[in-house]
Amino acid sequence: THAAVKALGDSGCAIVWVGEEGTRCYAHGGGETRKAYHLLYQAQLASQPALRLEVCKRMYRMRFKHQDLDPYLTIEQLRGMEGARVRDAYAHASITYNIPWSGRNYDRTNWGNSDPINRALSAANALLNGLCHAAIVSGGYSPALGFIHTGKQLSFVYDIADLYKVELTIPTAFRIVAESAEHVETRVREACR
Repeated sequence: THAAVKALGDSGCAIVWVGEEGTRCYAHGGGETRKAYHLLYQAQLASQPALRLEVCKRMYRMRFKHQDLDPYLTIEQLRGMEGARVRDAYAHASITYNIPWSGRNYDRTNWGNSDPINRALSAANALLNGLCHAAIVSGGYSPALGFIHTGKQLSFVYDIADLYKVELTIPTAFRIVAESAEHVETRVREACR
C-alpha cells in the first residue's frame, strides 16, 4: 500500500516501488544517506579520544563476551588482545578441520601462489567486508571513519567485520578447504552467503 511504502521510506529503508515485472517505477525511498545525523554522530565519536576509546571498548566487549575487560586498557592493548584472539581462532580451526596453518600469508599480485586456506580466508573476508560496507553506507555512516582501524578508506568496515570474523569466516573457510582444495574461493563465498 501507499502507506506501507511511505512508512518504509520515512524510516530510512531503501526501497523501490515498481509495477508488475518492474515495468514502472512508482516511487523510491533513499535510505538513511539522505540525512547526515548518523555521519555527524560517528564523526563526533571518532574525533574525541575519550569517546573513541569508549566505542572501542564496547566493540571489544562484544568480542570478549565472557571476559571482564580492565577499564584502563588502551586501544593498543585491546588490539593486542584481539590479535591473540584471532590467532587462537586460526589455531583452533586448523586443529578442528585438520588443515595445516602457518599464518596469514598471501600476495595480491600473485594470488595463485597463496595456499588454499589463505585464498579461502581472503574470499570469505572480502564477502563479509562487502556486506558490512553496504550496511554502513545504507545506514548513513562513513566507511572511512573507524575507531579501532584508522587512516584507510574502509577503516569502519574493518571495525565492524572484525566483530564477526572469528565466528563466521574463519571456521567457514577452514571447513570448505577441509572438504576440498578445489575452487575454494567460489565455494567459500557460497557457504558464507
